Amino acid sequence: MASVSPSSFVGKDIKFGTDGWRGIIAADFTFERVGKVAALAAQVLEETYGSNRGKTVIVGYDRRFLSADFARYAAEAIAAAGYEVKLSECFAPTPAFSWAAFDQKALGAIVITASHNPAAYNGLKIKSALGGSVPPEVTEKVEAKLDQPRPQADTPGSITLFDPWPSYCTALQSMVDIEAIRSAVSDGKLTVFAEVMHGAAATGLRRLLEQEIYEINGEADPLFEGGAPEPLPNYIPKLFEAIKNKTNSGLTVGLIFDGDCDRIAGMMVGLISSAPKCSFPF
Repeated sequence: MASVSPSSFVGKDIKFGTDGWRGIIAADFTFERVGKVAALAAQVLEETYGSNRGKTVIVGYDRRFLSADFARYAAEAIAAAGYEVKLSECFAPTPAFSWAAFDQKALGAIVITASHNPAAYNGLKIKSALGGSVPPEVTEKVEAKLDQPRPQADTPGSITLFDPWPSYCTALQSMVDIEAIRSAVSDGKLTVFAEVMHGAAATGLRRLLEQEIYEINGEADPLFEGGAPEPLPNYIPKLFEAIKNKTNSGLTVGLIFDGDCDRIAGMMVGLISSAPKCSFPF
């Protein structure tokens, strides 16, 4: 786990960055804070996108330490504020929850994830009813409400579990020639490696292709082997080794996903005059 200094254990102000609020677990990222931010975020989502959209909020999470527990706590806080919550029954990519918000005509989504940060961190992202990240003015409204008590409704909402994967995979499959890709893999013309970095992309390509691929670091590890789930060359030695030792011919693609599967990098290997040629576009 990444080292932290004693000063890290002093709770910092809740501030949203480029995409979400992140903090050291148990220092500034605590259950009480997560519950308050989630409930206030639901209010702001309703104020921003609530016209003709009901009162449903999607809640999802990645594979980090305590992410499922933080998500459950966030869901309970949102429901207590009077909203209907669709809580994921499993980890999934952040884009899957963005899609769920759009597809289910929800007010938006709250996702528990610290993306590519080291293991000591967790975080919370707010996704809009349109499926993308909310603009800065929305997170600024959440920050402006933080001195208010956590909202409590006279009539609380309910929490319903759902599986985010099927609808998300169906949507992605419709955007590509999935049969051509499956055929190329089956015929040995294409070999696919997926470096999922112990994160939320695990099982994803298998679900999409509905056949086996070479998945690396698919097991859960909240410490990320002492590194960070970030698609950078120094964090993916196993992928380099696996592709180096590949024996079959044809095109080889290595796909690298960050911790919550909203960033991707790629490596492609082809045979030119029997010599491997690699590209790593960072």
